[in-house]
Order: sequence, then C-alpha cells, then structure tokens
Amino acid sequence: MKSPYIAKRHWDFEEAALSKTNEMVKRYDDVIDLSIGDPDYPADKGCIDKMHEEALAGHTRYTEFLGDEDLRRETIKQYKEDYGFDFDEDEIIITAGGTHAMYLTMEAILDEGDEVIAIAPYYIYYQPQIELPRGKLVVYNTRSEDNFDVDLAEFEKHITSRTKAVIINSPNNPSGKVYSPENVRGILEMAEKYDFLVIADDIYGALNYTDNKKAICSYEERPKRVITIYSYSKDYSMTGLRLGHVIADKELIATMRRVNEAVNFTINSMSQRLGIAAIKGRKEIQKGLYEEYHKRVMYLYERIQKMKNITCTKPEGTFYVFANIKETGINSMDIWEKILDEAHVLVLPGSGFGEAGEGFIRIACTVGIDTLKEAFDRMEKMEIFK
Repeated sequence: MKSPYIAKRHWDFEEAALSKTNEMVKRYDDVIDLSIGDPDYPADKGCIDKMHEEALAGHTRYTEFLGDEDLRRETIKQYKEDYGFDFDEDEIIITAGGTHAMYLTMEAILDEGDEVIAIAPYYIYYQPQIELPRGKLVVYNTRSEDNFDVDLAEFEKHITSRTKAVIINSPNNPSGKVYSPENVRGILEMAEKYDFLVIADDIYGALNYTDNKKAICSYEERPKRVITIYSYSKDYSMTGLRLGHVIADKELIATMRRVNEAVNFTINSMSQRLGIAAIKGRKEIQKGLYEEYHKRVMYLYERIQKMKNITCTKPEGTFYVFANIKETGINSMDIWEKILDEAHVLVLPGSGFGEAGEGFIRIACTVGIDTLKEAFDRMEKMEIFK
C-alpha cells in the first residue's frame, strides 16, 4: 500500500537498475564494481588547488542566477575555439551537472502530453526527466545488427504532432555509438520540417575515439534549434563537483533560470571557479583521460574477442563496453545477477537502457587494467563463457 501522502504521479515509477547497484555491490566482500560510470581517473590537482585558492579569495557567495560571469565567458571562448560556434552570455546557464541540466530543459519546454524521442539504447534517467514535467517518452529503437545506426526513414515514423524534441547522446551511453554526420543532419532536417527541438546530450565529447568529432551545436551558427547539455563529470573526471551547463536560445535559458531559482537558486560558486581552470587546461587534462580510457576499452574489446557467447563491436566512444550476450540464451536481467553471483563482478543489464539494450550488458571501464583483468579472469571461468 502506497502512502496516501505521496503524489499519485510517483506511485508507478519503477526503480532503475542503476539505482539498485549500491545494495548489490555489498552482496559479496570482493565485488569488482563495473556498473556505475564514476571515473576513477583523478580530477586535475591544479584545478582543485585553484578552487581552494578562489574559495579563500572570497568565492563562496551566490553567483549570478545564470552562473559565474567569468565561467560563462570562458565557455563562450571555448566553444568558439573548438567548434566555431558562437553564443551570448544570456544563452547559457550553469547547472549542477548534466542531470540537472536535462531536468531544467524538460521543465522549460514540456507541456503535459508533449513527446520527446529518445534513441535507444538510451541513458536510464531520460524517462523520469521527461515524465516528471508531464511529458511522454517515445522510444526509437536502433538495431544492434546495424551497429545502432539511426534509420532515418524508421525514425521519422516516430514523429507526431506532439513531438517537442529528440535527444541525441553522442558518444552514446551505454553503447558508445558516435552518430554519423548523415544521421545528425537528417534529424536536424526533420526538426526543421516538423518544428521540434534537438537536445544534444554532449556528456562524453572528450572520449570520442573516431574522426567524427563535430559537435551537434556546430551544425548551427548560433543557438536556435539545438539545445546543448554538458557536464564536467566525465570529460574532466569531476563527477562529485556537480558542474555543467545548458546552451540554448535566450528565451529558453531565461525560462530555465526562473525554474532553477525555485529548485537550486544558484550553483556552487567554488565549483564554478574550478570550471574556469578546467576549461583553460582542457587540452592537457583531457589528453590523459582520453589515452587512459581508450586503452581500457580496447583491452576489454580484445579480451571479449577470445571469449565464448559474448561479443562487442570496436568501441567508438565513452568508457563503456556494451557487450552482446544473446548467445548465452539468458536475458540481461538474469545474467546481471548470474555474473554477480558466480564471478562477483557487477555490471549493468542492457535492458535497463530500453528494449534495444536487451541481450547486452554494459561494462564500465572505471577501474585500472589490472582490475579489469581480474574481473574478466573471473568471468572466463563461468560455464556460459568457457
């Protein structure tokens, strides 16, 4: 029986697989946790020292509602240098990470019943982020046999008169897929044709292992149709600093600001000063991240090639390996439990990322190669992978 004091719209929310990992990791004393995308690569010490210095200098008070002016200016400079994309100080709002950024976006754009298309497999929390502001999630399922590419003709069938936006997460969590320029242009052309928004979830931009590194925002000269969501969590290995931003048309940003004043008022001022240092040192900071995570995902890719009943394609981005376990004959949820119980390795079930993820597991390479080796040495001893 639900408490009568809980709003009825929360009664049917199903707990995501990701939300269960805190308890599952405690099941055995020697669990190797490859579930949550919380990078072990250290945050840059120089940035942390700078944050400490800035705090001592007095940056511990409220910032402007849109965020620290210096951080917004530095971000504008970064996008101009890296992508040739330009925007103004009233077209960006600083947020407490990417999840907060996505929620503010949905709260700002959705009326009850408005639809948002997610390309599956998709990030677990898109559904509640869309449904809490009374929107409706519409899932377009890509096919693993097509390497999760978007079939534009099939995608178009999911567009209705209520379509308000589509989310493009590239590189994609969980699959690591980097969508082609043809896919992105095709979706943008449909957005113009049917008048909906494109939300670019650019969380893993620094961990793109392909030559296709064009940011979705840079398909426009200035913010118009595209809303850019960003987080420092993965690109700078700063998950706990809770820092990100949204770039969009100034009227949308003004709406997000009003919403955020009631939710979070302003963002941690010290984290924002750290963000300035991170942007200035981004090339050197991200070089180390890129090299380490690319080495790890390629190690797992090569290990998996030698195992039975499990396969994966060559990683294109992120620090995840999305492995196909269909040949085991076991569904994603059951094999999730089986790997934990028999190998004491915790991954995530692909079905938690939408129907397109069934038959897969997501493996987060957020531990060093020695630990990844131990995890896969254990998994290789399982009867299903021998």
